[in-house]
Amino acid sequence: MYPNFRFIPFATLISFCFVVFSNGSPIEPAEDILHHVYPRAPATFTHPGVFVNGAQLNFVKAKVAAQANPWYDAYNAMLADPLASSTRSPSPVPTVACGSTSMNPSIGCFAERQDALAAYANALAWYISGTKSYATKAISYMNAWAGSITNHTASNAPLQTAWSGASWARAAEIIRYSNAGWSSGDITAFEKMLRNVYLPMIIGGSKNNGNWELVMMEAAQGIAVFLNDAASYDKAMAKFATRAPAFVYLTSDGSCPKAAPINGFTTCSQVQDFWQQYSFPENGIAQETCRDFTHVGYGISSMSHIAETSEIQGTDLWTTDVGTRIRYALGFHSRYELGESVPSWLCGGTVDLRAGKIDFAITEVGYNALNKRLGISMPNTGILTMQNRPGLESSANRPSVRPSSMSDNKGANRARIILEAVRLASSAQVPSLHLLIARESNILQLELVLRILLTYLPESTEPKAYIHLLHQIANSAVHAPPQSSLRPLQNGEELSDKEARYQVRRLHLLPLAEEQDLQAGCTDLLSLFLIHRARKVDLETGSIPEIQELLEPFLNRDPYLRTWTVSNILPLRRLHYEYYPDVEDPYTLEAFECLEGRPAIDSFLARSARVGGTETIQSGRDIRGVVGPWIYGGSSRKRRKTHHDRRRSSLVLPRPAGQVASSKEEECHTAWSDVNDWLVDLALRDFAAAAETLEQWDGPSDVDYDGYNDHEDLDVDISQTLTLRYAQAGLSMLYANLETTPSTFEKSSGLLRKVSQLSGLDAPPALDEIHTSSVPFVSKEYLDQLSEVYLLHNALLRRNNPMTSSTQASISFASLVLRSCVVLQKLGNSKSCRAAAGLAAFAKPEEQMNELHKTLQKVPIKTRDDNAWAAVRQQILWLRNWQFQASGIERDDGKESIGIFGKVKRMNAEVEMLRALLRASCYDLAVHIYCMQDQRPIADGTLERTILSVAMSFYDGASNGNRTRGGSRVAAFQSHFPQSQHFQEANALLAATHSMSFYSLTLQHGVPFQPVNIRASREPMSLIGKILEQNPRSYTKLDDLIEIGRNLVRAKLGSARDPSSPMEEAAKIGSSNDNQDQQLHESSRRITSMAIEAALTEGDFDTAYSYI
Repeated sequence: MYPNFRFIPFATLISFCFVVFSNGSPIEPAEDILHHVYPRAPATFTHPGVFVNGAQLNFVKAKVAAQANPWYDAYNAMLADPLASSTRSPSPVPTVACGSTSMNPSIGCFAERQDALAAYANALAWYISGTKSYATKAISYMNAWAGSITNHTASNAPLQTAWSGASWARAAEIIRYSNAGWSSGDITAFEKMLRNVYLPMIIGGSKNNGNWELVMMEAAQGIAVFLNDAASYDKAMAKFATRAPAFVYLTSDGSCPKAAPINGFTTCSQVQDFWQQYSFPENGIAQETCRDFTHVGYGISSMSHIAETSEIQGTDLWTTDVGTRIRYALGFHSRYELGESVPSWLCGGTVDLRAGKIDFAITEVGYNALNKRLGISMPNTGILTMQNRPGLESSANRPSVRPSSMSDNKGANRARIILEAVRLASSAQVPSLHLLIARESNILQLELVLRILLTYLPESTEPKAYIHLLHQIANSAVHAPPQSSLRPLQNGEELSDKEARYQVRRLHLLPLAEEQDLQAGCTDLLSLFLIHRARKVDLETGSIPEIQELLEPFLNRDPYLRTWTVSNILPLRRLHYEYYPDVEDPYTLEAFECLEGRPAIDSFLARSARVGGTETIQSGRDIRGVVGPWIYGGSSRKRRKTHHDRRRSSLVLPRPAGQVASSKEEECHTAWSDVNDWLVDLALRDFAAAAETLEQWDGPSDVDYDGYNDHEDLDVDISQTLTLRYAQAGLSMLYANLETTPSTFEKSSGLLRKVSQLSGLDAPPALDEIHTSSVPFVSKEYLDQLSEVYLLHNALLRRNNPMTSSTQASISFASLVLRSCVVLQKLGNSKSCRAAAGLAAFAKPEEQMNELHKTLQKVPIKTRDDNAWAAVRQQILWLRNWQFQASGIERDDGKESIGIFGKVKRMNAEVEMLRALLRASCYDLAVHIYCMQDQRPIADGTLERTILSVAMSFYDGASNGNRTRGGSRVAAFQSHFPQSQHFQEANALLAATHSMSFYSLTLQHGVPFQPVNIRASREPMSLIGKILEQNPRSYTKLDDLIEIGRNLVRAKLGSARDPSSPMEEAAKIGSSNDNQDQQLHESSRRITSMAIEAALTEGDFDTAYSYI
C-alpha cells in the first residue's frame, strides 16, 4: 500500500476540520472552473505550511482536548498504531536500494518509509498533546536519517524518495515551527539531507505512470517549503501544472486526453495505449483507471495534497482546472467503489479495485475542499468518504486505523456490550436496552446507539416505546428507567474475545445519513436517524400516523427535520388519510420523496377537480394543504435522487454558515410555476373547475402547514412576486378557456376581480356596466406592444407577456374583451376571450369588417322592433370603440378606434348597421338615426347608395312584383331625397314591376317571371311583348302597357349588366336625360305596334284598327 497513507487519515481530518473552523464566506463555484493559474512561490513562505497550517492544528488540538469526535477517535487511532510507539527506534541506512515493487533489491525501503511516517505521527502527537516525549521521538527519527543516508538507487529510487520525502517534509515543518527543541545544527543537517539526497532525485519528474511524477512533485513542493527554496517550489509546480491535466481527463480536453510533455507522445493512439483506454465519454477518467484504482488513488491524493499546500502558500488551485479534475476523478471512481456496474466501454467492462478500494484518506482532502469549503455537490464521494472514516467498531476493517480499544481485554468487553445492545434492540427490549445504555454510556454513545436502533429495532415497534430513550441519548442524559433490570454480560462464556470483535466488525450497521440527506446538508444525528427510521417504518408498515407520532416530539430540534416532515409526512397524511382515504395504491414515502416537477403536481391534484364524479371542486384545498407543504421542502428535494443501496456511513460536518445550495427564490418560482401551469391547463379542459380553484385559494402565501411552520413565512418580496405570478395564471386562464356560455363569462368576471385583488389593482366594473364611464381605458400604446404569440397556450405564462402579466392595463384589456364577448353572445355571435382578444388586437380591417357583417346577420331580434335594434346599434358602436358612450356622440376623424371592430371606420360600421335596420324593416328608426340628426352618421351620397342597394337586393330577391318588395324601403326615405334622380329611377322600376305583376308571364323553359328578370334583361321592352303573347286580350290595356314601358325607360334600363348593381349603375347604362323624351315617345310607339300585332293575331281587327 502507498506508505504515506498510513497516517493520512488523521492529517486529512485536520484539513477537514479547518472547513468548520474557517469564518470565510463560501464560494459559489461555476459549473466548471477551467481557468489556469500558474502556481508560483510566495514572497515569504508560511510555516508550518506543508499540507496543514498552524490554525488547523490548533483547532484540532482544541477538539481533541474536548474529546470531540471525529477528531478524538482519529487521534486515538493514530496513537494506537505501532509507528507511534515510544519504544520503536529508527533504522537508517546509507544507501536505500529499491527495485520494482520495492523488491530485488529491497535495502532500507520499508524502514525509510516507516521511519518517515513515524516521525510525522510523533510530530502530530506532540503538537496535539504537548507531550515532549513525542517531539523527542520525532526528532530522533529525522536526526538518525540525516546523519546516515547519502543516496537512493535502483529502479524505484525516484518513487521511494518521493514517498519518504513527502512525510519528512510534513514532520519537519511541524517540529521546526512548534518550539519542540530541535537544535539549529540538527535542522541544518536535515536541510542538507533534503537538498542533496532527496530533491535532486525527484525535481526532474518521471516518464512513468502519472502517480510517480505527482508524488514526486508533492514531495518536492513540501521540501521546497521547508527549505524556503522559491526556485525549487516554482520548478515543482510548473512540472505539476503539466502532469495534472495529463492524469485526469475532462471532456473539454477533446476526444483524446492530454499528454505530459515529458512523455513525448505525438499521436492520440500513443496516449490511448498509455492510458489503456480508447474512448472517453465522461469526465474524471484517470490515466491509471484501467490499471487499478489503488494507483489512481495515489495520484489523486498527491494532487489534493499539492493543492492544499499551495492554498496555504497563497495560491488557490481548488477553483482552477486542478480542482475541477480532482472533483470529477473522485466522483467517477467513487461510483464504482460504491458498487455501480462498470460499463463495457470502460476498461473492457472490468476494473481492478485492488487492495480494498480507494481509501477515505484519498477522498477526504478533495471532498473537504470542494464540497465543504466551496459548496460543490459531491454525493458519491461523500458517501465513500464517510463510510470509511474512522470512529466505530463497524469500521474496524480499515487497515490504516487500528483503535487501541480493539487490542486488549477492554476492547473485547466493549465488543460484547455492543453485541448485547444489538440483541436487545433486535428483540425490542427497549427498557433493558435503555438500562444498558445508561450503564455503558462511555461505549454506547449517540451515533453508535442510533445506528444500532436503526439497523435492528423492529419497524413494528411503537414509537412511544422508545421516544423517551431518544430524548435522553440525544441530550447526553441517559438515566436508567425505573423498575428495570439487565442480565449480566457473559464474559468469555459465550464468545471468545476474538469472536466478539469479529462479530462486531460483521454487524454492518446502517448509516444514519442517506444520500439525499447528505446532499441537503443535514448534520444532526438524531434528525438523520428519525428520517431514515421513518422511511424504514413506511416500507414495513405503511403507517404515516405512526411515523408522525415518532417525529412530532423532535420537530423543533432541527430545521431540516421539520422541513422534511412538513414537505413529506404532512402531505402524505392528508392525501391518504384525510382527503382521499379510499384511494387505491397509495404512495410509499420513498416514492413520494422522489416526486418532482409538474408530474408531481398532476398526481397530487388528479382527484381534486371533480371529486367522486360530483361537481365538488377541492383543488384549492389540495393546493393549500398538500402541494404547498410539499413545495416547502423543494430546496432539499431539488438535490434529492433515488438511492436504493443502503451503505454504511458516518457523518459530514455542517457547511459554512450562510451557505445555501441554490436560490430559494428560484426554487419557489420553479415549484409554484408548475402549479400555475396546471391551473392554465385545467382552464382549457374544465374552466369552471379552474375558476373555482382560483376563488378557493389565495396564492402561494396561502398554505396550511398544520401549525408546524407558522413562524417561517415566505420572504415578503418573494411572496409578492409569487402572488403576482399566480395572478398572471388567473389572467392566463381567461385566455386559455374556449367556452362561450353565459356562466363561463360570469365566472370569468369573478376571476378578473380575484386577479385584481391579488395584484392590489382596481377591480373592473360589473358585466352589466358596459356603456358607462366606469369602463376602463386601454391605450393604443398598450395594444401596439401586443403580439399574437402572447395568446399561444404555451406563452400565456411567460413573465414578459403583457397580456397576462398582472397590470392595470392588462386587467382593463381583459375586462373589455370579456364584456365584448358578452355583447357578442347576446348578438348571436359567441366568441371566446382568446378569439375576441385576437380580433381586437391583431385582426386586419377586412377581417373585423367580415366579423361585423356576420354579427349583424346573426342578431336574434325580430323585425320591426325599433327599441331592440336601437340597443343593437349602441352595442355595435361600443364594440367598435370601447370609449363610445351611450349618447352615441363620436367624431369620425378617420383614425382607428380601440375595440373588437376598432379598425372598421365609423361610417363603414354605420353603413352595415343601416343595412341591418333596413333588413329588419326598422324604417322609422333608420330614418330617425340617419336622416333626422343634425350631423348625419352617414354622408348623403353614401346613405342614398346604401338605401338603394338594400332596396335593390330585396327587389332582386323577390318572387313577385308586389310593390312592397323594396318599395317601402325606398318610400321611407323618399321625402329626405326629393331631388334624387336615383330615387326617381328606383320608383319608376318599382312601378313598372308592380304593374307587370298583374299579368301572367313565364319565361323560357317554364321559369316563372321574377322582378330580377327586368334588371337582368338586355331588352326590358321585350317583356311587354311576352305579356301580349301570354295574356289573351291584354292588348286591350294599351294605356297600362305604355305606362309600364315609360317607367322602364325612366328606370334607365335596357342594356345587359349585373342585376346586383345599384341604381346609379343603371343610370350610366340607360339613356341620358337629354333624349329621355324621345325614348318615351319611341317606347309608346313600339308598345302600340306590339299591341296592334297582338290584336291582329287574335283576329280583333277593330281594336287593331283603332290603335293605328
